[in-house]
Amino acid sequence: MTHSVGIAIAFTFLMATGSVMGQTVSCKVMDPELQGSYAGGCKDGLAEGHGTASGSARYEGDFKAGRKDGTGIKTWPSGDRYEGDFVADRKQGRGTYTWGRNSAWAGQKYSGDYVADQRHGNGTYEWPGGDRYSGPWENDVMTGPATPAMMARVRANAERRVAVGKPGTRVCRDFLVGTVTRDRVRGTVASVKADLLAIQIDDPGHFPHIVGDTKVAKGVTISDNIMAWTPCF
Repeated sequence: MTHSVGIAIAFTFLMATGSVMGQTVSCKVMDPELQGSYAGGCKDGLAEGHGTASGSARYEGDFKAGRKDGTGIKTWPSGDRYEGDFVADRKQGRGTYTWGRNSAWAGQKYSGDYVADQRHGNGTYEWPGGDRYSGPWENDVMTGPATPAMMARVRANAERRVAVGKPGTRVCRDFLVGTVTRDRVRGTVASVKADLLAIQIDDPGHFPHIVGDTKVAKGVTISDNIMAWTPCF
């Protein structure tokens, strides 16, 4: 074997394993939330095998032809976290999704079946207060009998929607800073969709806050759970 042939074989091997002289070869990842960086297996210019990718979100797990495929963990700046099965970039199979502290549904969790990114099959949904629903799901909707606490939440949501669910309503939300300090954020309802309010921030408070993946700042419009806000006069 000549020296040049040996170098060519070595380079081919390094390309197949995803690195050249300690540097990760550029491999395409399809998920638009993972366009920042990638390290891991590579095949034909696409992420393959086990790898880690990051962008506006972060993922560590299995890839196939550039897509999340197999098992993995994906996290978002809001603190949301999904751990489980993926097929062709979608949540499919069994998995657990936990909503993070900056999410509109902070502290809530679902564990169960997924089909094409939707909760479908059997699964358990848990609320921070201890209530839980275990049963069938169809196309992201619970289809089994509601628990008493679920019924109470429906009534509370309806009452809150009357109180704050109208564009132009001035609303407030108190954020806990540390263990005892509360910081009040004020805004104006821009629109209402299901259980979510679009709120234009008038006063961001005295401390930095993040809602979902959005930094709270004067003039910014955020999307948040209707139950997190109260009328503000």
